[in-house]
Amino acid sequence: MIKDDLKRDIIYYFKKQYDLGMLNTFEGNITVRIPDSENFLVTPTQQDKEKITPDMILEVDKNGNLVEESKWKPSSELGMHLKIYELRPDISAVVHNHSTYATAFALVGRPISNEMAEGYMYYGGDIPVCPYGRPGTPAVYAHFEKYFLDKDKDVVLLANHGLVAAGKSVSQAFSKAEAVEKLAQIVIASEALGPDLPLSAIEKEKLLEVYRARKD
Repeated sequence: MIKDDLKRDIIYYFKKQYDLGMLNTFEGNITVRIPDSENFLVTPTQQDKEKITPDMILEVDKNGNLVEESKWKPSSELGMHLKIYELRPDISAVVHNHSTYATAFALVGRPISNEMAEGYMYYGGDIPVCPYGRPGTPAVYAHFEKYFLDKDKDVVLLANHGLVAAGKSVSQAFSKAEAVEKLAQIVIASEALGPDLPLSAIEKEKLLEVYRARKD
């Protein structure tokens, strides 16, 4: 029953991203850690978002091997997801997409940085850019330890590629990806008006304390 619920969540947020224009028909992927298990659920590669059904969601072990044979294949980015789970045992879901404004920052190799209070409270400050790695290969996540572990980030831009967001549930991972996309839009709009009003170093630290407490 738990797996059925997780599959429904995956499908719901997969299609929601498509409806919001955060990915195209055959782009993006989602994984979820199965509770009390070392296995994961993953979306299939190259399947129309409008036609995804629960039986197409695949179960894999921690090494990425299929638990049961299927005519569908796991996302080519499965290795990237599994690396995040390896680094962060507290994470239970990962979402990857190519949302327009966040990906624009990734394409120019620029972190999403601003003085918005929520950016510190919810994302720990800047949304960093991970160095480029060819999609679908281990090079994508070769530097993940620096961001997901050393800097304790939940959302990272992938240079020349897109973004990846992690959370304790599919809905949480999705909401972070959605919020960062909105944040990217705000940064672009605010820069057309002028420089941000600065937050003091003391205030930033107070906001970061909220971020750390939310992650505990």
